[in-house]
Amino acid sequence: MNDPLIEAIHEHEPLSDPLEEVNLRLAIAATDIAELRAEIVRLDRDLDESRRLNRRAAELLDLVYEHLAGNPGRTAIQDPALQRKGAGI
Repeated sequence: MNDPLIEAIHEHEPLSDPLEEVNLRLAIAATDIAELRAEIVRLDRDLDESRRLNRRAAELLDLVYEHLAGNPGRTAIQDPALQRKGAGI
């Protein structure tokens, strides 16, 4: 990924004041950190949604096993004969 800020910091003429140079680099780093934090928040929401969907899929799979076994009310996790890899999670 080509980041214009990274390119700018490498291509610019060094500032005459070393303190200004450090401040410029700190500002760029702060921007990068803010972007990374926003990405972490987005990924965390996506992970929560994925977990919710996986739980729902497991519930539906249990219902299918109940229906196939003809034992309404008894989940696959309660009946070892009905257990399949991933069922009841």
